[in-house]
Amino acid sequence: MKPLRVAPIVAILVFACGSPPSPTTAPSVSVPASTATSTIEAIESPSDGVKELLGGSEPLAPGRYTRSGFQPPITFVLDEGWFAGTLASGFFDVQQDRNTPDVIAVQFGRVEGVVGADGATVDATSAAAAAQSIAENPGLEVLGESESRMSGLTGANLEVENSGEAHSGILDVPVGRLGIDPGRRLWISLFDTPDGVLAIMVGGSVAQWDRALGLAEPVLESVVIGR
Repeated sequence: MKPLRVAPIVAILVFACGSPPSPTTAPSVSVPASTATSTIEAIESPSDGVKELLGGSEPLAPGRYTRSGFQPPITFVLDEGWFAGTLASGFFDVQQDRNTPDVIAVQFGRVEGVVGADGATVDATSAAAAAQSIAENPGLEVLGESESRMSGLTGANLEVENSGEAHSGILDVPVGRLGIDPGRRLWISLFDTPDGVLAIMVGGSVAQWDRALGLAEPVLESVVIGR
């Protein structure tokens, strides 16, 4: 995956607090905020015809999408086969193979905190600090770490897997805590933005990891942050 400079990961994030907003039942180099701001402002606005990502049971029509109200503004392109997943304040995703053990999700979230060493919650003060804390999460096996580049921003990538027997929390977004179940992998890319730490993630099963990455790759390559 050229723009990301990393072999992505997969695992599906599941809401672990209260009733899930329902993703289908089955989220170390950083740039200072000032640099991120100037980078985002330099990005051209998307062309006309951007579709609003709305909920529903029907597959989404191919095209470029955005989620109004999500900060920082994000657009991305979908081919055939994608469905709207969880659409909530500070978090949304699109999915394939819904309602199966191999559900695939491309997820976007504004990170408020992460689960670090000893399972303690740590505030997400920067992308680099959040990545370091996630790497110390005792419920995760870290398969890889690298620098990420996307839409003109530089961030931090982690590939993690839950090789244990219990659900493991990973990070907090405005609607609650996201985590990973056993037998799942997650690729997490973290960026500093003027609106806080942004996480762009790919989740899927270990068994179908290569397929999940192949489907998610074009979406990730199309992402524009800020407009």
